Amino acid sequence: MDGITEAIARNIKERRRALGLTQASLAEAIGYSVKAVSKWESGRGAPPTVTLPALAKALKTDIDSLLSAESAEVLYLGIDGGGTKTEFALANGEGEILRTLHLASSNPSDIGIEAAITVLKDGIAEITAGIPKSRVSLFAGLAGGTTEGVKERLTAFFESFGFLSVKNGSDAENAVAAALGRRDGIAVIMGTGSVTFAQSGGKLYRTGGYGYLLGDAGSGFAFGREAILAALKAEDGSGKETLLLDAVRRKCGKETVLACLGDFYRGGKRTVAGYASCLFEAYEQGDAAAKDILEKNLLAVAETVRGAARHIEGTPFPAVLCGGIADAYGDTVIPYLKKMLAGEAKKIEITRCARPLIYGALTLAGMPEKG
Repeated sequence: MDGITEAIARNIKERRRALGLTQASLAEAIGYSVKAVSKWESGRGAPPTVTLPALAKALKTDIDSLLSAESAEVLYLGIDGGGTKTEFALANGEGEILRTLHLASSNPSDIGIEAAITVLKDGIAEITAGIPKSRVSLFAGLAGGTTEGVKERLTAFFESFGFLSVKNGSDAENAVAAALGRRDGIAVIMGTGSVTFAQSGGKLYRTGGYGYLLGDAGSGFAFGREAILAALKAEDGSGKETLLLDAVRRKCGKETVLACLGDFYRGGKRTVAGYASCLFEAYEQGDAAAKDILEKNLLAVAETVRGAARHIEGTPFPAVLCGGIADAYGDTVIPYLKKMLAGEAKKIEITRCARPLIYGALTLAGMPEKG
């Protein structure tokens, strides 16, 4: 194999894979056989000169790049926009993280679409500085990113950069990809919000996760809200005595919890979710009210797992917990859920996600999975 043939083979294969094309779909796009494409990618032959314009167009590149002996390595940009922060990561085809960046929340439901786009624009500019966008394959999974009209607006925004490939969806997709990869199983997402997904045969089935107005048991917001409420009731005498009162007072930094009420409403979901730490602190100290709140929420989470399990064939299968609550308090949460689900006919193996959620965004951007 000579140098130019080797370079063409590498460039065709890298671009095709980054675009998510099969050899068959590329062959169809340029009017050649799958056998011919396979031959070019293996370096056993080079495409005829007359084919290069169509080949470059199908691979969203130019002829010079196809013929270049210098590797125009495809890079993968993952964006994970949760309720509290937005994480950006740029990786190569070996799964090596080259650059990372953390910015404020980009949830358009919370801050508005224009403010969300500003955060995303700033992050993309910084993390891809000096790199041609045509080399970058993107997936952005954002909280609030799939609501009516928002997904289409964000897709158009991302496409305006000239990336090699663009896909966008919800932050839940990042979590499922990080937790399960392509395996069948259940992903239990416990972050600022909460939701459970079953993945079976390449399809996703959702249970729970109706948002903070209708139900998000097991979320940071739910734990924080109930911790604050228990503290308020203890303070005004309408509720039981609880260690949550002192814990919430210390965190809000005022003499009374009532004096913090305006702060809770002004801060919204992210501020309230921050008080989940008070619940787990009081629970560790043996507080009965904290224990009741924890158990009530985890019973509701267990119900979503049971609902999701209906979509999974065979046993055993994994139920993987991910998100900020699972990361910080998995040692408390997992034993409870194991006990609550121990009697199920289908054996459910409950674990904590071993990979960060941004890894899921990178794999959805097309980064090859290793191992």
